[in-house]
Amino acid sequence: MPNTAKASAPTLRLFTVASRVTGIFLLLITILYSIRLATLHELWAFGPNGFLSLENYALDAEGFKIGLPTTGLDLTMISLIVHGWLYVLYLYAAFRIWTETRWSFLRFLIIAAGGVVPFLSFFTERHYGALAKGEGN
Repeated sequence: MPNTAKASAPTLRLFTVASRVTGIFLLLITILYSIRLATLHELWAFGPNGFLSLENYALDAEGFKIGLPTTGLDLTMISLIVHGWLYVLYLYAAFRIWTETRWSFLRFLIIAAGGVVPFLSFFTERHYGALAKGEGN
């Protein structure tokens, strides 16, 4: 027999916002990390080369980055940190929706994976959000 418990409107709104924002930042860090691996560049703001630039770096013998500017902001690193905190919010929203609907723990794990697998948070928000509203099976 399917579970027909529904989540409250504030919980659904939190889950929708957290899913979308976390998903967008996850796509951003996926792109930035791909650039980092393919070209050894970091996205930099307000550095010596202008408002926004890709800054080249090298790796020393211990694997540390050398050659990056000493002024400005490393947007690649900032986006990783912001995504980490957004993922905490996403997990909180997933936990709230899971407890209100009394779904299985496996379903919670699938939803939680949405914050670390690119594009999955958009699917979980749409699919499980509809289920939590009572619109699906």
